[in-house]
Amino acid sequence: MNNKTFFSDTLFMEVNYEALAGGGGTREDGEKLKAHCPAIFPDGLSGPIRDEHRFFNLTAPLHEGERSVLYHRLDRAFFSFSPDWGEIRIGRQAVTWGHGFTFNPMDLFNPFAPTDLERDYKTGDDLVLVHFPVKRAGVDLIYAAHRDPDTDKAGMDQSSLGVKLHTNIGRLDTDVMVARHYKDIVTGIGTAGNLADAAFRLDLIGTVLDQKSRGRGYYISGVANLDYSWVWLDRNWYGYIELYYNGLSDNDYADQLLDPAVSDRLDRGELFALGRWYASANVNLEIHPLVNAYITPIINLHDGSGILLPRVVYDFSDNIRISLTLLLNWGAAGTEYGGFVIPDTGFTTAPADTVSAWITWFF
Repeated sequence: MNNKTFFSDTLFMEVNYEALAGGGGTREDGEKLKAHCPAIFPDGLSGPIRDEHRFFNLTAPLHEGERSVLYHRLDRAFFSFSPDWGEIRIGRQAVTWGHGFTFNPMDLFNPFAPTDLERDYKTGDDLVLVHFPVKRAGVDLIYAAHRDPDTDKAGMDQSSLGVKLHTNIGRLDTDVMVARHYKDIVTGIGTAGNLADAAFRLDLIGTVLDQKSRGRGYYISGVANLDYSWVWLDRNWYGYIELYYNGLSDNDYADQLLDPAVSDRLDRGELFALGRWYASANVNLEIHPLVNAYITPIINLHDGSGILLPRVVYDFSDNIRISLTLLLNWGAAGTEYGGFVIPDTGFTTAPADTVSAWITWFF
């Protein structure tokens, strides 16, 4: 349930409440893993969205059993004030930086996973955002407050402080970012423009690590994509291709899980890939004005494993939308998506093939 209350033309409050329930065999098996190896599976395989990293814990379980879980939470709770010179937002909210479609390494604040195809709603974080224009540019100042989940302490070593400048250079939209993210220094530059009838985007991100990762004190990541829409066979089509580079990886998946630079980012929900090079694409066909079909492959270019995500979206009525999605993995043993052995456990980690259905009701 989403509520927005306007106190004046310049001040409003937004509060979003959600209640969630889940369960089944996956949760039951995850609870057994958590009991057997709590250090590796502290949250099992499924459970409530965690607020341990956030400054405020706005998630409360109503029921947690071996096969089921029920909980509720506030995912938006912020005030927005718009003086003459800009805007100030304080509280739990969502912010997105960067130009990536499948992968978005410039987005430091709860980025979408590559397999998240329903992106109408992004999980919020506790932060202060200040936006104001400067001549022909726009400036974002952000402070995201976090806590250490082990000690419950808050401070700059657990938080993020950043600034992003958005401007136009010729015909290119350009972003420049500098941030202190936990104990690391992150810089980035991104640009977007047109190439003939297509649009392109490019982000490059450099991270100086507080502690060396496998002998390296910094790494570079980047994403580049190109998208285009066209008409063929009297149907509307849209597609994009994207290339992603993860400079934190050396393609040794099992060894990387023991590296805090990798495991911390996986735990915080900032990193979703253990390989170095990835290619992804998306093709959208409008079968009918009310029916759209999508297919999205994601390929690890090092080991050849990957994911295929076909999806159909049906606008059933003016206010009801139905989506059906498959997630299919492929790859040999020892590959990222085919599955590899977790060090010192004997367990093999591999993503599961899934099918999911969404019914969205607008009212």
